[in-house]
Amino acid sequence: MPSSEGPLLHRRRLGAELRRLRGERTLEEVAEATLISTSKLSRLENGQGVPQPRDIRDLVNFYELDVPTADRLRRWASAGRSQAWWREYSDVLFEGLATYVDYESGASTIRSYAAAIVPPLLQTDTYAVELYKVLPTIKSEESARRVLEVRARRQQVLVESDDAPQLIFVLDEAVLRRPFGSPDDVREQLDHLHAVSRQRNVSLRVLPFGAGLHAGLLGLFTILQYADDRDRDVVAVESHTGERFLEQPSNVLEYIRIFDAITRKTLDHDESRALIKEIRDRTTRSPEGTP
Repeated sequence: MPSSEGPLLHRRRLGAELRRLRGERTLEEVAEATLISTSKLSRLENGQGVPQPRDIRDLVNFYELDVPTADRLRRWASAGRSQAWWREYSDVLFEGLATYVDYESGASTIRSYAAAIVPPLLQTDTYAVELYKVLPTIKSEESARRVLEVRARRQQVLVESDDAPQLIFVLDEAVLRRPFGSPDDVREQLDHLHAVSRQRNVSLRVLPFGAGLHAGLLGLFTILQYADDRDRDVVAVESHTGERFLEQPSNVLEYIRIFDAITRKTLDHDESRALIKEIRDRTTRSPEGTP
């Protein structure tokens, strides 16, 4: 059965442990002793290679590991060979998105700043469909339908499940005021934001126009943080050409500082909900709607 947590995270844990176990030895020394090529060892230690049982067996024997450590490596290796549920959508997941979903799947805290559009985890179906009409990466109605399925699955796991991570969103006021579809569609999306903001694992705050210039003007980014100290936190920076992932601790820390600086200029939770409701109530009904 496909796992809800992606194989990439398990490969990264395995790689970190293999790097620790190698210690002062060179890759060439380990390769000569285990008959595993240096290129394969390097990929395994960087969390990029698919871990094969025979290689893990040979490394366990070479490092003379105790039973608990050996079992941990085998579990990570097995999970690193698993197929995540989004693998079946690989034909429509544009560059970087599959990797992002993999990182997202195991995060304990997700901090997201949105300057232009509603983040995928907060989108209604109608909003997503209207957005897909203008995205160059969505080539057909069938592609849009399948990407919509991926988004719905992500929402189910990360927003609606009992063990969902902590979700912290900062939305620029422009996100709330940008029109799309019909007035009814806009109201539906704003109602959804208002409702989701009350969930136990969701913090949603609005950065008002009145805040003026701020540290987030350069664009959308998401910080993915993990409960396990062996997992390195990641920043995903989105662009027209796909996701860019930053894993260096100094880069992650800088984006945490930027997020904190933005947050200091936001409305509080109650004020944010009040603004969402105000914009919703002021949305003009469509001509055919009830006046």
